[in-house]
Amino acid sequence: MNAAESRKGLYLALLGATLLSFDTLLLRLINSEPLQVAFWRGALMFAAGASGALLLRRRSPSADIALGRIELAVAACYGLSSVTFVVSAMMTSISNMLTIIATAPLWAAIGAGLFYRDWPPLRTWLGCTVALAGIVIVVWPTLSADAHVGPGDCLALVTALSMSAAFLLSRRSRANLALAPAWGGLLVAVTLAPVVPAFHFSSTYKLILMLGEGTLLVPLALGLIAAAARHLPAPQVGLFLLLETILGPLWIWAVLGETPTKYAVAGGGIVVLSLAAHSVVSLRATRQSP
Repeated sequence: MNAAESRKGLYLALLGATLLSFDTLLLRLINSEPLQVAFWRGALMFAAGASGALLLRRRSPSADIALGRIELAVAACYGLSSVTFVVSAMMTSISNMLTIIATAPLWAAIGAGLFYRDWPPLRTWLGCTVALAGIVIVVWPTLSADAHVGPGDCLALVTALSMSAAFLLSRRSRANLALAPAWGGLLVAVTLAPVVPAFHFSSTYKLILMLGEGTLLVPLALGLIAAAARHLPAPQVGLFLLLETILGPLWIWAVLGETPTKYAVAGGGIVVLSLAAHSVVSLRATRQSP
């Protein structure tokens, strides 16, 4: 992989992760039934993606936007993560959720070893151990009070695992994966349509926010991240989720006044620092290798 390709991937991932950091704020402002939000999020993402596909076809008739088995698997991973992300945001604190999701690059590194025989070095195992310790601190109030991890935290972990799987599978595809999240949105909408309690929103304000998130913010952010996964290793793409971990709670605090708990701040700090240290060490090792 040459320097220009890596730089392109970095820019795509940086922009995508920054845009995605506003997602949790919009979900809290919409504040509707989780399955309803997940359905419309998926349907609108597909509508936006289908429009983008038509434009891409018009500009480049030879562009490959068809779904093969790998591309369908990537879309399914993004679809699953979209549903669990929405429901988790409604069931646990944003700080807890984003801290757990930030572990996606570590799961991606482990997955690379299991499926591609590209086993991570010792620094990745150390980073994984420290990050998991940070997650335990984040969910400690729930553990001490209820003797079990809350369902919202569990769904956040499913989101992290789904995202890491999407990153890994993207490396095996030669198709244009910028539309993969949109195809995942279609899968979500079709799956949830029979069980959505209500399709209409209680106010025009919530409808406008939903339209903005589903047709603009999420498709663009996830499309940029999906495209970045073709130019960067999966663990490195996942590290850009750290931006959402840092910025997401900041937007929530600034607009809604939801202050993170001391456990979330301490555990989140450990997770972010461990992953950031892992990123720096990994980049140095890459530059030193022939």
